[in-house]
Amino acid sequence: MTNSTGTARRMAIIATLCASIALPVTAQAQTQTAQPGDGASEGNAGADPLMNDIVVTARRRTETAQSVPLAISAFSAESIEARGIQKIDGLAGFTPNMTFQNNPSFGGAGSSAAIYIRGIGQKEFLPTTEPGVGVYVDGVYVARSVGALLDLVDIDRVEILRGPQGTLFGRNTIGGAISITTRKPGDRPYANVQLTTGRYSRIDVKAVGNLPLTETLFTKLSVASFNRDGYVRHLSDGRKLGNVDTLTGRLDLRWLAGDGLEINLAVEGTRDRSNGPALVLAGVNYGSAIFNPGQLPMLPPGSPATPGAYVLNPPFDAPTDNFTLLHNYFATLLGGQPCLGFAPYSPQGSAAACFGDRFIVGRKADAGTGAQYSRNDLWGTQAIVDWDVGPVQLKSITAYREVNGTYARDGDHSPFTILHFADVLEQKQFSQEVQLLGATADRSLKYVLGAYYFREKGNNINTLDFTPVMFRSGGRFDTESYAAFGQTTWSPLSVVDLTVGLRYTRDRKSFLPDQEILVDKTGGALIAASPNTPQTRVLPFATVKRVEEAVTPSVNLAWKAADDVLAYASFSKGFKSGGFVQRVFPAQATVPEFGAEKAEAYELGFKSRLFDRRLTLNGAIFLTRYDDLQVQVFTGIAPVTKNAASAEIRGAELEGRFSAGDGWFLEASLGYLDPKFTKVDPAATEITRASKFERVSKWTLSGSLSKRIGLANGGNIVGRIDWSYRSGAFMDALNSPQLYQSGYSLFNANLTYNLPGDAISLFAAVNNLTSKTYLQTGVYGSSFGLFEHMYARPREWSAGVRWAL
Repeated sequence: MTNSTGTARRMAIIATLCASIALPVTAQAQTQTAQPGDGASEGNAGADPLMNDIVVTARRRTETAQSVPLAISAFSAESIEARGIQKIDGLAGFTPNMTFQNNPSFGGAGSSAAIYIRGIGQKEFLPTTEPGVGVYVDGVYVARSVGALLDLVDIDRVEILRGPQGTLFGRNTIGGAISITTRKPGDRPYANVQLTTGRYSRIDVKAVGNLPLTETLFTKLSVASFNRDGYVRHLSDGRKLGNVDTLTGRLDLRWLAGDGLEINLAVEGTRDRSNGPALVLAGVNYGSAIFNPGQLPMLPPGSPATPGAYVLNPPFDAPTDNFTLLHNYFATLLGGQPCLGFAPYSPQGSAAACFGDRFIVGRKADAGTGAQYSRNDLWGTQAIVDWDVGPVQLKSITAYREVNGTYARDGDHSPFTILHFADVLEQKQFSQEVQLLGATADRSLKYVLGAYYFREKGNNINTLDFTPVMFRSGGRFDTESYAAFGQTTWSPLSVVDLTVGLRYTRDRKSFLPDQEILVDKTGGALIAASPNTPQTRVLPFATVKRVEEAVTPSVNLAWKAADDVLAYASFSKGFKSGGFVQRVFPAQATVPEFGAEKAEAYELGFKSRLFDRRLTLNGAIFLTRYDDLQVQVFTGIAPVTKNAASAEIRGAELEGRFSAGDGWFLEASLGYLDPKFTKVDPAATEITRASKFERVSKWTLSGSLSKRIGLANGGNIVGRIDWSYRSGAFMDALNSPQLYQSGYSLFNANLTYNLPGDAISLFAAVNNLTSKTYLQTGVYGSSFGLFEHMYARPREWSAGVRWAL
């Protein structure tokens, strides 16, 4: 249910901010054309603007996307708004070989990004594990996947670079990089406001105001509020899981301080509150490692099984480790005894105190009674200095970001306490990058040199409340990274470019595990102590450290076969640093670690503009050799990360845009991916060489068709339909059939009426037009035998208005 008091408060805040934006804008500004890149409302797109070549900075200098010999999907503000995309994950459906999911995994974070490009990525959100695809906002690395599911409020463009970007980008871009560039303040006053309503009590407000303070000093304020009910009912209290409650804002200041000197300052913040992710119980594996009594001798009939009781029978009087003891404990409770106290699994689930299939209550409901919430507070500030001193340009990017989050969820989805999670995340990061760009007088040689520093520290505490035990996991983490890089492009001929780059990176990491058993519900059998005062460490309370170094080169040869045809061949390396296993149970004497991943990629590609530039067609084929894969598997009852395998990934991509005339515009993309394991560590028994990569589809396709119709009154109508297809994929490394999503198609459609002058636009849209049911993510804890599904939102309509004040 919608919180009316909270909604009223948010609307009051937004109204005040909108008024503060609108009041300084003069009448002359209200009638002038929007700034370049302003775009329009959801669904507003014209054929000609969408054919414009987008300016990008993928190689740290300003170039058009078609002139860059890299596999890059670039989206302008106009093209994003034409599709009605509000969050960055919406671009995955239109980018070949890309997966971008909201994946809460075993934690309860409602905004956690799992990003894969060309088969390489990471789903784990823990701060001791790094993402496989780097996300950057105005050149600033976003280190944590929690909070990386960014809202697209006032952006200039998004660049998605596919393949290792180990030379020019900051950290952990082994799979690729997503670079978001926000819109700078301009020298003309303007204000844009957009209101959207829709299904599930949707109320979204976006407002942007630009105000020049002097001839050289400009400011811009952007604010947004996103609110939508959830779509999975929490039966115990009627709340809806999967809801949206986000307030975000950003203040920019741009100062042209002198000849060739520009300083951009920004501060931004986001407050995100929700009832938790829309995960539901989908299945129970009664043959799981801990809960399968068939693997152990049963207690004789009549043995006690009362709440809190733990019975040891031969041959279990002296278990060798906690895992065996836990296994035996559950076998005791399941040994033909009544289901009491700890509510063990029962396939029949007929007794009131039994856990069973009766708690699988469908895709739209959750029978859990444990705490469910996701709360994030994020803020950051940055200073970017550009100084053009003639033959060279200097650039400095200084940034600070913080994430503070608390999350909780009921992992068993029942009234019992079998698997409950609670997380607290505190993270701070600081980064400093310096770049030096230059070229010879004849432009035959261009170069960029740079240095990078990154520091991250924080605390992540996980409280895990299981049937036999409650314990605390997690601890304090600290990362320091140094890098130096350089890249040069030599043009021996006017049609040939040779680019060579190199980066050296040194990472230092430390982890202080703060993990102990809080409550032993077995009556002391686990730790031979009172249930109230065990205080037994799961891991030693001592800091562990690791240091890693990497050299990642790149080579690119480009040939301009014609004015609008470019062919290229490239080789690049990337790495993703290793880390520490944060989730550990049973107790261990040392902290498990895992090493860095490494990838080297070979690519052939082309870019072209044909038929009088009415057709843009780009393509690539590639081979990636991928070593020391960090795979999430289970050890004991905990999901852990191991360097488990090596692989080869082959693939191809094709993207096209076509302006057919008379207002018709078409877009399409195709991605093909064939990843195969070439070697598997014998200790990683959960996967084999025949296993499929998780969350990676073999085929990704998309197509869009739009039509603009001019009206006699000077206005116009734009209609658009978008289609995307993704072939089947498993959601876990185990390739669990219960977590397999078969191939599916999605359709979105929108219609926009732009009034004469384009100052006001009215729009309507439908997302997931056919109300396709498909998995957005899935979770399986093999020890506890629980399958969880999180389905994407069903069909939703929306309508709204946008106007330039």
